[in-house]
Amino acid sequence: MSRDGVRRARVDVWVAEPLRSDPGPLLALLDPAERARAASLPAEQAARFVLARALLREVLGERLGCPAQAVLLRVRCPVCGGPHGRIEVARPGDLDASPRGDLVPSPRGDLEPSPPHVSVTRAGPLIAVAVTGAGPVGVDVESHAAVAAGPFADVALSRGELAAYRRLRPGGRTAALARAWVRKEAALKALGTGLRTDPGRLELGGPAGGPGDRHAVLGVLGDTRLVVATLGLGPGVSGAVAVAWDGSGQRGLGTRAGRPRLDVQVHDGASGLAGLVDR
Repeated sequence: MSRDGVRRARVDVWVAEPLRSDPGPLLALLDPAERARAASLPAEQAARFVLARALLREVLGERLGCPAQAVLLRVRCPVCGGPHGRIEVARPGDLDASPRGDLVPSPRGDLEPSPPHVSVTRAGPLIAVAVTGAGPVGVDVESHAAVAAGPFADVALSRGELAAYRRLRPGGRTAALARAWVRKEAALKALGTGLRTDPGRLELGGPAGGPGDRHAVLGVLGDTRLVVATLGLGPGVSGAVAVAWDGSGQRGLGTRAGRPRLDVQVHDGASGLAGLVDR
């Protein structure tokens, strides 16, 4: 419970720049499916993939009280069945891996708390890992330069958001658009659909009505509500984290004066990655 009497959803986010050193030693932390995925990617993408999964496993290992290698993850695209999409977590001992790589509940699986929800982003200038018990989560980070170089406004914004964006002064449009884009990406990750859902269908205009609003905002898509908060990551970079819930409040999300509440804690992931490489 916060000081203002509103229950807030706690989301922890670890952020790190990609290491310049060889991430090869971190492969030992990954499971066979992750190592196979890394081997299928171009070198730079593979390095980022390994770093992101290693950081996720380290964070989860500390939270679950087990070695990073013992963390059980499942990643399966609901469309093609490939090893990409939403990452699901199981507590060691609660779920066992079947020969096909599925996760099957153990007889005592209902006696333990639910595993945390997680999200990872690795394509932008920073690697980020989000972990929460509040509900399905999504995280995204992007550089303003990358957003300025692409047609993001026409792709990401709803009609109302696009109109508000066009009313902004030219000097403020790039940062506003970058914030809007990462909020949309984070929200769609929390929904579990990614860009299979048209970002323009999701209205995330803040209290000021524009895509540049810095506060947490509320969006609705179908029966799912989304709370999205901007991450403060420094000049030239925008990030956002989103939590999806069914509106019942059972996951601890609250509002005050019409505004959703998220308690987002940003942590330094660089030291954790460096420590993993040096082991």
